[in-house]
Amino acid sequence: MDQPEPNTPPRERTVKPDAEIILICNPQAGGRWKELAGILDSEEASHVRRIVTDSVEDIAPALEALGREAKLICIYGGDGTIQRVLDRLSPRDKDEAVIALIGGGTMNVTATWCGFDRPPAENFRAVIRAYRNGTLLLREVPLLEVRCGQRLTRGFIFGMGPIVRILDEYERGTKSRGRGLMIALKGMSAAWLRFPIRFRKLLEEMDAEVLFDGERINYDRYALLFANITGQINPGVTPFIGERTRDTFFCAAYAAESREVALAIPLLAKGILPIDTGSLLRRLAPWTWGEKRKGLPIDPRYINRTASRIEVTSSERLYTVDGEILTAESDRIEVDLGLRLKLAVSATASLPAGLRRAADAVAR
Repeated sequence: MDQPEPNTPPRERTVKPDAEIILICNPQAGGRWKELAGILDSEEASHVRRIVTDSVEDIAPALEALGREAKLICIYGGDGTIQRVLDRLSPRDKDEAVIALIGGGTMNVTATWCGFDRPPAENFRAVIRAYRNGTLLLREVPLLEVRCGQRLTRGFIFGMGPIVRILDEYERGTKSRGRGLMIALKGMSAAWLRFPIRFRKLLEEMDAEVLFDGERINYDRYALLFANITGQINPGVTPFIGERTRDTFFCAAYAAESREVALAIPLLAKGILPIDTGSLLRRLAPWTWGEKRKGLPIDPRYINRTASRIEVTSSERLYTVDGEILTAESDRIEVDLGLRLKLAVSATASLPAGLRRAADAVAR
């Protein structure tokens, strides 16, 4: 992508690239070649160092070769690209460089959370201009560190259970919204109608022993298990309640049948806690009418809180970190807080998505 078209004479760069600004591009991200071309052909990109590769193994040596010169690292790619780059950051990189996630993938969950939900080329130009003007806003954010056997993986989202198996089914084929919708519909059908049979097997609950901060949860079969830094699993999916402190992350586990979870998903996605229908029905009994009650009874099988450590012992083989499907090397997985990053954020990052888009439109 860096090379000029065969019939186009190469353009001369009159300005030496700034060593302190790095642009990491995954040309395979999201299949959006035009988006990447819009970045590489921009005036802002002519003054930065570029690492254009679909092999993340090239990134760590390239960053190491720059030494302490790298001050701003812009990443063009989806959540999977970001996760693989984070795995290869050294402690020095995270202390001395600001990370800007400009989008470019299929979902762009973390980039959207940072307020960069415009086209990647616009996000890139906005970040570079703000950096040069001294107005770039930063947010210090911790990473999850997920350990399984000898593997250490860093990211913002960890998940296990039937939902991850469905995600794996999606990742194995061509990524598109249409195919994603079709897989979601098959999953819902399997949960309630027990068909198709292959998807029914994917939705079987996960056998696991789960501890939050050393405290064992008193269930052994789960339909979902998540840990999260940002409070957002996908754009518009914000299931976590409460406030995360500096030393904790969000976590949620639901020890219910997959068909129950499938019905509750629209409410869970908005942070609405599921009702304990059994307790609610018992309240209708005449002999309980005089009892004092506070609010609706919450399903005790759903745990939604913050923690600083999760320990999972399970024969489940699949788990995910930032959308990357990984195969467990052992029966034990540990999730802790790890490195803290300095992330570039938009001035409208804290606004709801609708208000953010309106504010960005006014600012243009």
